[in-house]
Amino acid sequence: MWEDLKVYKQLDKTDINPTFKKFGSNLVSLIDGYSIDQTASLIKLSRLVNQLEQAVFIEKDKGSYNLKVRTSIKPVDFYRRHKFTMLNIVPLGDIMNNHRRTSYPLTQEWNNLAIYLATRIKTEVEHYFQKYNSYEKIIDRRKEIEPKDFGLDNKYELLIYAAIRTKKKELLNKYLDKKMSQPVMGITQSEYLKPDSNEIDEQTFLQRLKSFALTGDFTNIEKKWQQHPDKINCLQHWVWQNGGFRIYPDL
Repeated sequence: MWEDLKVYKQLDKTDINPTFKKFGSNLVSLIDGYSIDQTASLIKLSRLVNQLEQAVFIEKDKGSYNLKVRTSIKPVDFYRRHKFTMLNIVPLGDIMNNHRRTSYPLTQEWNNLAIYLATRIKTEVEHYFQKYNSYEKIIDRRKEIEPKDFGLDNKYELLIYAAIRTKKKELLNKYLDKKMSQPVMGITQSEYLKPDSNEIDEQTFLQRLKSFALTGDFTNIEKKWQQHPDKINCLQHWVWQNGGFRIYPDL
């Protein structure tokens, strides 16, 4: 078992990228119901539950063997449509109550590591996702999500959407004010290198939402979403389920 290993065999540098690709394919084959999106430096494993995208991101540091593992919970109609946008970012180590287990080495034992991470996803991570698998649960447990400081973990964005979906006027105004006071979002390397061509002016969009939120005008907030040209598209992606890949509409 990977967690029992005392010594790891390092990969040759030329083997890192092809091994990372195989690692992603193997990992998604071990967990039913998840789709995979992968670049040379990032693996995203995701599934759709109650209009929320639950995802595990595995990011390879540039020129390094180190893998960072984090989770994300994001509305499927979030106003930033880049597939690698992350909200409510939580390191795997926080979920496991083991802060040393947030990063992992990609070594010759990569297959054992895939089995280990698949087990963590099917146990601790899915238990964590279960606690926040609806907008109502997110609002009920909002104190667990509200950031202790304004870092780059993109938590207020999820809380804003949950307040809208549950029509909580006071909470919506509170979270919009928090977000608009410092609107910078943390982004992944993939978003930086290949930005979405449909990106919007975030500050203008939030100000418009705020104008409706002040009066509790949830009808116009919904209309504002429907006007977006970057709503859910019709591309396809592959989901590993019951021992094989199936085609689903893109999230």
